[in-house]
Amino acid sequence: MKFCIFISTCLSLVFYGVVGPANINLDDFFSGDYAFYSTAVIESPLITSVDFTGFSYIYHCKSSNASKIRPLFTDEDGESVTFIGNIQNTAVLKNLGARIVSESDAGGIGIIYAYTPKISAYITENGKKINLQIAQREETTTIGWPVILGSY
Repeated sequence: MKFCIFISTCLSLVFYGVVGPANINLDDFFSGDYAFYSTAVIESPLITSVDFTGFSYIYHCKSSNASKIRPLFTDEDGESVTFIGNIQNTAVLKNLGARIVSESDAGGIGIIYAYTPKISAYITENGKKINLQIAQREETTTIGWPVILGSY
């Protein structure tokens, strides 16, 4: 049931977009493999790969290039960064001024959904605002807004 709610939430994100623009850039906080989510088609030599989910594109780049690629988007649905390292979730949440909305474990992957007023974009699930997701698997962490699209 939770998986169905998650899938419908992601589809809503893709079809209807998120509410408002984001106010933070994750590359300001974290360094690693960066991804942008958008229905727009863009090209840049700084993009290392592109995945098509059937509904939108996931553009990958190094976080050091994210600030150069971000202005190419006129329609952006979210961002994420993946890096090696198991970070303290409490430190991330504190730095971003976020509060936990829900937590779960999916096959050994710890997942946190949170809300921060520093990001004006959000989706709702069960009547609660969500605009930040953290997924940790062994030594890899992925952080994204409003939710992580693709694999983690």
